[in-house]
Amino acid sequence: MRLGYISIASPFDRASWSGVPWYSYNEVKKRFPDTHVIDTPRLDKLVTRLAPLARAGILVSREPILARAFSTYVDKQLEKIRPDAIVAIGAAHKLAYINKKWPMVYVADALFDTIINYYDQYRGLNERTRRVGNIMQRELVDRCDILMMTSQWAADAAAADYGIAAERLLPTPYGANLESDPGFKPPSPGGVLRLLFAGYAWERKGGPLALEIWKAVRARLPDAELHIIGCRPPAATGLEGVHIHGLLRKSVPDEYARFVQLFAASSFFLMPSRQEAFGLVFGETAAFGRPAVAMATGGVPTVVQDGRTGLLMQPDASAATYADRILSVWSDPAGYSSLCRAARRDFEQRLNWDAWGQRLEIALEQVTRSSGVEQW
Repeated sequence: MRLGYISIASPFDRASWSGVPWYSYNEVKKRFPDTHVIDTPRLDKLVTRLAPLARAGILVSREPILARAFSTYVDKQLEKIRPDAIVAIGAAHKLAYINKKWPMVYVADALFDTIINYYDQYRGLNERTRRVGNIMQRELVDRCDILMMTSQWAADAAAADYGIAAERLLPTPYGANLESDPGFKPPSPGGVLRLLFAGYAWERKGGPLALEIWKAVRARLPDAELHIIGCRPPAATGLEGVHIHGLLRKSVPDEYARFVQLFAASSFFLMPSRQEAFGLVFGETAAFGRPAVAMATGGVPTVVQDGRTGLLMQPDASAATYADRILSVWSDPAGYSSLCRAARRDFEQRLNWDAWGQRLEIALEQVTRSSGVEQW
């Protein structure tokens, strides 16, 4: 089977869009060697250059003239490739107006209306941007055969917001973005309780709350530690027991080794995000067999299963309530070990790119069968 692969960012850059294009493309290419990337670097740079217009309520990627330019370019490339189907990772603005003759599986963590009404950063969008953005999203939805949404929350919202029939929705979580399986080393009972936070957006990822949770834990366990990856928040700087590691790039071997070391040494991963459409890092946490502690919001409940692979808290839960649950689990070695082992099993069975690829094969088989493409 010949496939066209299109993503919101270049799949040749491991760091782009949290690594999803890189890892998804490699999984697709492994299963379907005759896969051809349609990359759009020049137009992507234009979108990036004009991104600051969002402060004025304008999303450049949702401007019809630019979306038409993307579609014109993509159509020309598709005519050269002549794929049996398209695999699209996000990139609604690149695909909304392309020729409808190509079968398509579209992968996303949420659709436009869901995103703009969920994330605070989009609250300032003007009415015109909302209107043309939704028109564009509906154009894409109408020409997609199957939508692989990364969570049940996103699938339910897609059905409610855009009237998509259940048979066209295939909830499928992303895999963990790790270079290799880190393996599972059961945690040693006792010892220092280490909370690990990872995130660039300190405020949105719940950093201030995580800091308060650590303080509440440390009040009862004076040697408890908090390790922070991805940012250097001033509020956490200089505190005894807090270790700030800054940005650790997976593409840099030494930094990736440190990333792996910190996850393997952690007791709990703590990231109480206020808005999170999916949460790739929760899948990575599961790969190490560590419980995640998170807020029950957005797509997070698809990745973290409360009381089984981690702890999910309600949005109004206090730092003290988080601390109580963490310490309750920590004081029960058998219960803590059970959470760790269940998290690791969830990674092995569901939260890996191979499992995602299996679901993609199911989707492609369905769309190509219905379009009359010869099966591979």
